[in-house]
This record gives sequence, structure tokens and C-alpha cells, in this order.
Amino acid sequence: MSKLRFSITIQAPKAKVWNTMLADSTYRLWTEVFHAGSHYVGDWSQGSKILFLGPDPDTGMLGGMVSRIKEKSR
Repeated sequence: MSKLRFSITIQAPKAKVWNTMLADSTYRLWTEVFHAGSHYVGDWSQGSKILFLGPDPDTGMLGGMVSRIKEKSR
């Protein structure tokens, strides 16, 4: 099986990229592409519990996964 690798260089400060990806409103925008209604509940602090949620496409019921932020680097 072959592996594909993709990369892109973003000409912006790390803090701007981080905030754009993980702020609630913009996170919802970029996850909309692959799962409408996806969002998270919690925060990105090290050790925090965070819920990644979205509606089931067939039933509309909210589901997802629970995770814990192991570490945070910027």
C-alpha cells in the first residue's frame, strides 16, 4: 500500500494559524467541509477534557468522541 503525503506552507504567524484553526467560529467553518455541524466543547489547555461533536447525518442526533489534550505547543 502506498502512502500519500501532502503539505502546504502558510505565510502567517503561528499564533494566527493556531487561532484560526481552533477558535470556535473558524473551527466550525473548516470542519463544515467534511462534517456539517462539527464542533467541540471544552478548551485546548493541556490536560483538559474536550468533546468533538457533530450530528449523525441519518438521525440528526449529536454524537462524537471524548479526548484529553495531552500537550499543547505553539
